[in-house]
Amino acid sequence: MAEPNPVNGECLTSLLSSEGRDFLVGNNGVQFKIKDLSGKIVGLFFSASWCPPCRGFTPSLVEVYEDRCPKRDFEVILISADKEEEAFNSYFSKMPWLAIPFHDSATIKSVKEKFSVRGIPHLIILDRDGKVLTDKGVELVMQYGKEAYPFTTERVHQLMESQTLESLLVSGEKDYVIDTSGSQVPVSQLVGKHVLIYFSAHWCPPCRGFTPKLIHACHEIKAKENEFEIVFASSDRDQPSFDKYYSGMPWLAIPFGDTRKGYLSRRFRVKGIPCLVAIGPDGKTVTTQARQLIESYGADAFPFTEEHILNLKEKLQEMAKGWPEKLKLEIHEHELVKVQRRDYSCDGCGKPGQKWSFYCNACDFDLHPECALKNPEKAEGDDGKVETRGDYICEGGVCRREP
Repeated sequence: MAEPNPVNGECLTSLLSSEGRDFLVGNNGVQFKIKDLSGKIVGLFFSASWCPPCRGFTPSLVEVYEDRCPKRDFEVILISADKEEEAFNSYFSKMPWLAIPFHDSATIKSVKEKFSVRGIPHLIILDRDGKVLTDKGVELVMQYGKEAYPFTTERVHQLMESQTLESLLVSGEKDYVIDTSGSQVPVSQLVGKHVLIYFSAHWCPPCRGFTPKLIHACHEIKAKENEFEIVFASSDRDQPSFDKYYSGMPWLAIPFGDTRKGYLSRRFRVKGIPCLVAIGPDGKTVTTQARQLIESYGADAFPFTEEHILNLKEKLQEMAKGWPEKLKLEIHEHELVKVQRRDYSCDGCGKPGQKWSFYCNACDFDLHPECALKNPEKAEGDDGKVETRGDYICEGGVCRREP
């Protein structure tokens, strides 16, 4: 992690104090001497009551703080962006840590400027010497919870390396997922498999649009790889909606309302749905962009590794090698452009197509390459010259220039 705007050994007292004030306050009004922060890891928490993401994040930070409380080695300091004292007091009353007093607006402004804070919530972690460990405290707490402490680069690497499927899907006695009948399936049965975690919800139109594509890809992948599972992590708002949506899915699920879903959303920083996370047989994260890969390559994207995707891209380019970039045909009034298209229906033969199309965006008009290139008409190449299309051989879904 980069070290942004280090304090460079600057005394916490000079950073957080002002003339006539050498203390912070608790939510009960008790004063705490700033010098007593010496030797502690300190989180500077920039937040405000009017900020929904701040209110959503605060309970997660409380959990981390209360876990460290008995050890007295971690302190959090609220630097508030509230404009009204009543709002500040109400919000601060839910926090077990310290704050710069509301009325000391000059110090609050100075600390914000010192760390170039542009948005909230924002959590900067200072080490025991007062130097910046990371300005990504919010992300680390959301992703790893209390396990993120002490927020060092070494700790983050350790957490990444120690990830297993059980660490993701098991919580206390909840060591199972369910199938569509409601039967429990032990997480241990998924260990060693390729697993996709599918964040989705019935109320989400893009999710409903993507789910059939994922079902199709799931069947194709399972036909060639038995050690493969998908686990549905629902954002549905009630049990009936979950039940209705999940009933059409051929995979496993985390039970509705289970706290593990929230943990997984934080762990993988899910900002929107649908989202598809790929976990490898070793329990490590392969990619959080599996949805985009399914959209682009379908089942061919499996096993979603970077090396495999690069190989797919190379094969796609090789497939289209020698094809003209643009075509003008009698069958359509506009110019057709060679583009990659995952799924479409050919307007020439009416059959499904994928991977490549000669396409008119204005009319949403597609032609299979084999339909576009099979007749000896004329096409415009990359260099603008006119070449005949009669020297292409089209078979097996691929068109290549005759030798």
